[in-house]
Amino acid sequence: MTEHIGRIRQFDVVVVGSGVSGSAAAMTAARAGAKVALLEKLDTYGGSAALSAGMFWTAPDLEAYQKRIPLGDAELGARLIQDYPEALAELRASGVRVATEPQLDIMTFGIGYSTDIKAILAWCRNKVVAAGGEARTNAPVVDLVHNGRRVTGAIVREHDDTLTRYDAAAVILTTGGFQGARDKLTRYIGPNADRLLLRSNPGSVGDGLRLARGAGAGGTKAMSTFYGHLIGSPVKRFEPEDYLPYSQYYSGSTVLVNLRGERFADETQGDELLNQALTFQPEARGILIFDHHVRVTEGTEEPFPGLGTIDRYAIAVEAGATHAEASTLAELIDAVAAWGVDKVNLIATLDRYKAAVVSGGGVARGVAVAPTARGPQTGPFYALMVQPSITFTFGGIRTDERGRVLDHDGHPVTGLYAAGADIGGLSNYGYAGGLAPGYITGRWAGESAARATSHQVPADAAFAVQS
Repeated sequence: MTEHIGRIRQFDVVVVGSGVSGSAAAMTAARAGAKVALLEKLDTYGGSAALSAGMFWTAPDLEAYQKRIPLGDAELGARLIQDYPEALAELRASGVRVATEPQLDIMTFGIGYSTDIKAILAWCRNKVVAAGGEARTNAPVVDLVHNGRRVTGAIVREHDDTLTRYDAAAVILTTGGFQGARDKLTRYIGPNADRLLLRSNPGSVGDGLRLARGAGAGGTKAMSTFYGHLIGSPVKRFEPEDYLPYSQYYSGSTVLVNLRGERFADETQGDELLNQALTFQPEARGILIFDHHVRVTEGTEEPFPGLGTIDRYAIAVEAGATHAEASTLAELIDAVAAWGVDKVNLIATLDRYKAAVVSGGGVARGVAVAPTARGPQTGPFYALMVQPSITFTFGGIRTDERGRVLDHDGHPVTGLYAAGADIGGLSNYGYAGGLAPGYITGRWAGESAARATSHQVPADAAFAVQS
């Protein structure tokens, strides 16, 4: 960075990004006695976490984690699960709302509790300020201060285009992934990825990954995988208030075909996995085919507490999605064929699928059919065009289970830490959750960063520091 630095400020820890991981990291370091600067590039706090349903969930145990996410980083997964009860207790002790009863089988396998995510974010910021630190919006970090061996701060571009250097013993990167950068999506995920509908805050464009790589960080697995949900196609608009109601969470109970009329995945894997699989199909478009039973059960039930029981098909239709309704399946096939889908192919796909269902599962035209699958049976029948979306990416900065950024050889980059969607490999195609992993990995980074500043965690804190 050759531009003139107008001002220099001193902190113990600088946290880049104010989503759930950044907020947790800043709070944790502040409670340990560190003077913390929490810096957010946008004009509001919270990142994508502030747009979420507020479900604090993850895998119930390591066995379930490895079954659902066999490609995930087992060391990170093991500590995530180990620390979940402690993090949950910390939130309860804070006074924010946390449900008393758990929700089971989240995303087909997880366990979690409904929370007030905006209250959690505010509580974290209040702890930072009360401890003598600061929280800022409109404070984009454009570079890290480092000498090739150690990170010693960050450079912020101010609203008047001047630069301020924040000197600190530790910097924590929590910028939320790279889903907002179309070029990075194409580079790492592949064809059609630049067409993914952005179901996220607009500021997560890979800042953390860029800053970390510049300081010597290594890469991770999972760079081609991501989290999102199927959305009706097309939609007239797609604003943050649409992200939850437009999501077709029930797709695991439908038959999903591509524009050739072919199935390409086991639907019972769940919507977030179907969302990824659809990305690589022709034009990144698919068609959900289902019956009235699905529409009035899974299609309207509440996937998370607080979302309400809404008719997601009807909402998609109102939003502008291509759709068809018919009293018989044969009539529905004719309607879908009018969209340009090969009718003969679609008939063969549905016939083989229904035969596999009757047989208790198996394989239909080369694609698995689960024993729990249910074919369309009771009219009227429905077809809905869908497209994939992206909320955050799964690959990113290489870290250990203490939140320390590692170089390509696996050695810590002194003074640099990362958490949340900026780190890579905790989720990998399979999804381990968003808020809980973000909050917990933020605690790891905050603990480690505080120790790097020679501050000790007080005995009454609701967490334990790794030795």
